[in-house]
Amino acid sequence: MNAELKQWLDAEMKDYEKVFKAFNSGTMKKVPLWMALCVIGLVALGFGVGGGLDTVLRIHLPVGVGMALFVWLCFWIQTRSVSMKKVRASYEKALGGLSPADQAAFVRQGPLCGRIGFENRMTDKYPARLMVGPDFWVYFREACQVFKVADIQKLHARQETTRVGYDLGKTHVRQSLGVGVSLVAEGAGKIYLENAKQLEQAEELIKKYCPKGKELLQ
Repeated sequence: MNAELKQWLDAEMKDYEKVFKAFNSGTMKKVPLWMALCVIGLVALGFGVGGGLDTVLRIHLPVGVGMALFVWLCFWIQTRSVSMKKVRASYEKALGGLSPADQAAFVRQGPLCGRIGFENRMTDKYPARLMVGPDFWVYFREACQVFKVADIQKLHARQETTRVGYDLGKTHVRQSLGVGVSLVAEGAGKIYLENAKQLEQAEELIKKYCPKGKELLQ
């Protein structure tokens, strides 16, 4: 990685760190609500199925408290498993894969870039970020991807699904469920997003900051 690109990355990580800290803080602020819902929900269930006060206090309340502690532990582990060092390492790996000429071109496009962030606290460990320029794009969501616009042959959206199976009486049913949407950059990769709103925001960013991308979206 050349010196100019390293300097760009230093500035990018400094800016991203502010978003990263706010994301973690916002995630932990929701924990007391989820913990309270666990306790209230189990107590309400106990009374709902006809349990007396003694049964609810002896069985349902301890289970609710246990679930609440489990929720707290999951979020605590999540916040401890992420770090800016991991983010930077992912960026360095992706950007380091560019040729010296492409690294220089990447730095030159800096002032012409636009950025947008996506916060998916229920599914992601890090806030996602998309940077779009006329020649290169960078998308970070758990891992960093670099897109060279010259390699993109076509842009189109694709619904992402997963197959689930369940028993309905004596019949085993398999069904496809939508889990997100991707902006597929044929020849370069895909940008996985949570929903149609995020897809629309990404497309608007591309139209504004990448002339070729705008043409490929039409």
